[in-house]
Parts: sequence; structure tokens; C-alpha cells
Amino acid sequence: MHTLSAIEIEEFASRHGAHKKDVEYFLYTVGQPGTEEGALLKLFYDARLYSWNISTISAIEAGIQSAYAEEATNPEAIYDGISTPLPGAVYSLWPYSNR
Repeated sequence: MHTLSAIEIEEFASRHGAHKKDVEYFLYTVGQPGTEEGALLKLFYDARLYSWNISTISAIEAGIQSAYAEEATNPEAIYDGISTPLPGAVYSLWPYSNR
């Protein structure tokens, strides 16, 4: 785990469609004592609480993944995948509805 630099955070916050301030504020807290799973759960909680769009969520999640990557083969590469902290669970911030 490493603390993200201001330059790294700026790269994630500058992604198309992401709310810059939300990404910056969240990623500055990544690196405080805790685990990757805890950071992802906090992300999912905050995303629902503040109604963040998927671009903002993706940028924050990529920042979390980058901060907790043990060995980056290319430190300039930015993780851009969506995953869930729960093995085998379907990714969704909103409850399923039968509409």
C-alpha cells in the first residue's frame, strides 16, 4: 500500500465525467490505516449516500486499486476496471428491482 501523490490523484480526478472534487477528497483519505476492502466498502457507501455517477465511482475505485497494488509492473499504468469487494457478487450500487 502506498499513499497516492497529488499528481496521481489529479490524474484520477481528471477522468472524463468524474466529479473532480469528490474524487480528490476521497482519494486523499486513501492510505490512512485500513484495508483495500474497507476503502472499497466506504466507496460504495459514499457513492450511494452522495449519488455519485459511475465515472466518479470508477475514478475513485481505480485510485484505491492503485494505492493498494503491491507491485506495479508499470507505475504509469492506471487500473480501469470495475470490481466488487465481495467475491462472486454482482457489481451494483442500487438494489435490484423488478420493473
